[in-house]
Amino acid sequence: MPKVTFVYPDFENLGTQYLMSVCLKNGYETDLVYYQARNNFVNRVNKSLSFPDIAKRVVNTNPDVVAFSCVTDNYQYQLKCAKALKEIMPHVITIFGGIHPTAVPQRVLNNPEVDCVAIGEAEISFSEFLQEGRKENKFVLPDKPVKGIVFKSGDRMIGEFIEGKLSDLDEVPFPHKAPFSSLMKLTGEYRIITSRGCPYSCSYCFNSFYHVLRGKKDLRRRTVQNVIDELLHAKKQFSPKYISFWDDSFTTSKNWIREFCSEFKSKINLPFMCIVNPFYIDNEIAELLSSTGCIFVGIGVESTSEEVCSKILNRRSNNEKIVQAIKYLKEAGILVQADHLLGVPGDTLEKEEESVMFYNGCRPDIISVYWLTYYPKTEIVSIAYKQGLLSDKDIDSIEQGTLIESGSLLTGGSLKDPKRYYSINFLFNYFPLLPKWLVYFLIKSRLYRLFRIQNYYITTALPRVVIALTKRRYVHGRVYIMNFLNEVLLSKFRSSNS
Repeated sequence: MPKVTFVYPDFENLGTQYLMSVCLKNGYETDLVYYQARNNFVNRVNKSLSFPDIAKRVVNTNPDVVAFSCVTDNYQYQLKCAKALKEIMPHVITIFGGIHPTAVPQRVLNNPEVDCVAIGEAEISFSEFLQEGRKENKFVLPDKPVKGIVFKSGDRMIGEFIEGKLSDLDEVPFPHKAPFSSLMKLTGEYRIITSRGCPYSCSYCFNSFYHVLRGKKDLRRRTVQNVIDELLHAKKQFSPKYISFWDDSFTTSKNWIREFCSEFKSKINLPFMCIVNPFYIDNEIAELLSSTGCIFVGIGVESTSEEVCSKILNRRSNNEKIVQAIKYLKEAGILVQADHLLGVPGDTLEKEEESVMFYNGCRPDIISVYWLTYYPKTEIVSIAYKQGLLSDKDIDSIEQGTLIESGSLLTGGSLKDPKRYYSINFLFNYFPLLPKWLVYFLIKSRLYRLFRIQNYYITTALPRVVIALTKRRYVHGRVYIMNFLNEVLLSKFRSSNS
């Protein structure tokens, strides 16, 4: 029977896992070739990465179809893998899918090493594509279009750049996680989503493009029973230490949360983490989450300037709601991480100082800083272009998946001059370790501006390690510890052998 090999770098990917499970359900053999291109926990690029070696590993799986899932940050790595693969195995069918190819499918398909592109969610379209191309125990490109897949036939492109049919989430088989089991053992974490989509269209987020693609806002949720069934299977097969819910906004339905908490407590009873929006947190929800075993919540704030949220981020915001949400969660005994975005168009150092003072009032346990990074077809790219912050050349680079600046999501992002924010970034990251009075003093005196430190280990990794050592509920911090120590030890080893 036809064989499908999936290729993915660096971290566990739920999209790949779901597609693998669909392939297995439909009778296809699958394999995974995983490689490490960069370690974001310590901001290190794998300089010894060999794409020909990865290609040989793919060839050794004897595939008929090779599927590359891509976000913008790993797209160029995946493209190089496909190019190296085609040099060894020119007749194998390559298909690219994921967020980046969905945003710019024509650009992706223009590459000679890419035969097909999947657009949007692809459980149904990819299954139909494989079925149409199945010829006994081999696979050939279909002789008719498949909605949601565009492919080459000679000099022609077959199909339309539109998304295929969306799945009933309860009908999709549980994600095939066994190939990623080594990553799961490292963290003790079982990753799961209970919904797809988001009620918001934040300008920096890919959901804003998805809503345009579908012509509507789209939020679909699995039934509680379906989620519990997956977690029961996970407990039996993987024995996780905790559960990590990766929904864009976990608590959007209070009735769903009430039913979920009752079932989860009685049948799963493991510590868990989730991501929430402050507008969907009240005292009842916080107490429900806490009594069910929630130990950590990431709460999206991004900017404490309601004007920036409204005019630039297209994000509903209310600082009183944020303060109340953090208060309810902390009073319920849940560790709270506030996500904050640096470098938004119109941002200033003075506005960020106001943000520090805001956080100093409500005191989240962790402030997780992300630097604005532009992704293709998101609304904020158009906003920045109109303001003269991005050029045509910059947009071309963004759509090609190449950096317009040297920074990453964690180290300067797409900012042309990130230096002005180095000191405030330092303060944000060390904020949980400093008493309230000291934070106030550093801002009012502006002494914090002396700490214009760029080094990622000092500004970000080190405080996360310290926080993890002092706060047991910060389970993600254990991964920082492992990666930080591993990098330090490797650095010493390399130095001693150089």
